[in-house]
Amino acid sequence: MKIQQLSGGLANQVFQYIFYRCGEMSDKGQTWYLDDSAFFAGNVHNGYEIEKVFGVKPKLLSRNFEPDIWKEYVELKKNGASIPEIILQCGEDIVMYAETDDYTMTNPFSGEIFRMTPVGPFYPDILDIKADNVYYHGNWVDENWFDLHKDVFLDELKFPELKSKQAKKYLEEIEGTYAVALHIRRGDYLDLGINLETDYYREAIDRLTDYTRDYELFVFSDDLYWCNQHSGELGLQFAPKVTYVSGNFGAESYVDLQLMTRCKGLIMANSAFSYLAGILNRDLDFCAGPDKTDLGEGVTTL
Repeated sequence: MKIQQLSGGLANQVFQYIFYRCGEMSDKGQTWYLDDSAFFAGNVHNGYEIEKVFGVKPKLLSRNFEPDIWKEYVELKKNGASIPEIILQCGEDIVMYAETDDYTMTNPFSGEIFRMTPVGPFYPDILDIKADNVYYHGNWVDENWFDLHKDVFLDELKFPELKSKQAKKYLEEIEGTYAVALHIRRGDYLDLGINLETDYYREAIDRLTDYTRDYELFVFSDDLYWCNQHSGELGLQFAPKVTYVSGNFGAESYVDLQLMTRCKGLIMANSAFSYLAGILNRDLDFCAGPDKTDLGEGVTTL
């Protein structure tokens, strides 16, 4: 049995799902599960979303146990235990592969832990750890996992039809112009001190204007009021037209992601959300990212 953690917001869930599916398709001798215990033990963003948004049906660990046993596991998790630790303490052999050291906080584990080299989000050999039971702790935010089975994922990760009149109107505007999505992540990033400075966006828009002067900028953010109040610092006045995309929050937050995938250009935040938008976008011409960004052939990196 191999288990991949499942937690975080929609984008992280999707990248974890991609990794899990890569494991299923490359290691057919093992049964793979997604550990969804985090959504039973506490409030995680908007909850478990990938089935609701994309209609996929992964093997969830919660569905592999009798309800009374799973309830006991969840109570132990609420008290600080992790699923791999619980399995280990039940007398089953299990090892962990940890992408990052934060497993000590969210998945504490006293058993054997692998950290293969080179350490990073893409190292396919980790799918082949030879052990009866393996727990994978990581988000694996890297397009290379997606590219292993790109056609499969483009087929599986299809958005539902837009429902609201407002969202449909935004889509009509996006499809009727040379649309460029600009994503600004604030919220918890402010508390973590990892939000991008306004200089990054101003420079990206300046380079975008050199690339093409005929475009419309669509601003996506969890803090549109701040974006509007700081539009000068962000350089939004240099865009021919700016549209602030509003109305998609809570359980409908995925609509922002869906609309971003329909734009021709993308100015990314340092966020899995906008990185995923670039990966799922079949018509992307160019992108600007805070780090070196490679979203495939035909995409011009600003």
